[in-house]
Amino acid sequence: MIKLLVFHILILICPFFIISIFYCLIGKYSKLREIPDRYGYKLLVLGLFISITIFYLNPILSGSSVDNNYIPPYMEGGKIISGTIKEE
Repeated sequence: MIKLLVFHILILICPFFIISIFYCLIGKYSKLREIPDRYGYKLLVLGLFISITIFYLNPILSGSSVDNNYIPPYMEGGKIISGTIKEE
């Protein structure tokens, strides 16, 4: 679960990195501090849109069948066994 959250947080801040690289390429290093003030909400909404889109498209495009049985996480001998999808 933490890996999925980190992945979506990285996607969320990806537009900020892209516009920062663009500003560096065109030579406007002094304008880098103004990016959050000028474009903050727009880039945040863009990052959220990309993250939500990937979140919903991932199960559709992953190729796993809907008919598979899900086995939730359980404890066995004091150890947590992670959940799996039993393919038939």
